[in-house]
Amino acid sequence: MGKVVKKAKVTLDKLARMTANEFFAVRKNMATKDDLKELSRNMVENFTTKEDLKNFATKDNVKESEVKILQAVDGIGTKFDKAEKDHAADKLLHDRHGKWLERLEVGIRK
Repeated sequence: MGKVVKKAKVTLDKLARMTANEFFAVRKNMATKDDLKELSRNMVENFTTKEDLKNFATKDNVKESEVKILQAVDGIGTKFDKAEKDHAADKLLHDRHGKWLERLEVGIRK
């Protein structure tokens, strides 16, 4: 015998009530007009304006001393990168020699 499928007994009134409940739950989490106005005010207060950006240094008015400082910092970074690469190459060479010595020791033991 086949399965008996029960039909859902959802009336139009039940469906309307379920939909209204879901909309009510969503509405509780939505921002109100007052919330959006306050958020808008806070955004205006906390973001920079074109006038604020004019106070920052441009390429033309960077002081020579600042340029020297930036060049010195760049030189330090370059030296560090070179030392790090040299260390990595040296470690690779030592690892290769270590493996070669291990193979020799194994060969001598036999």
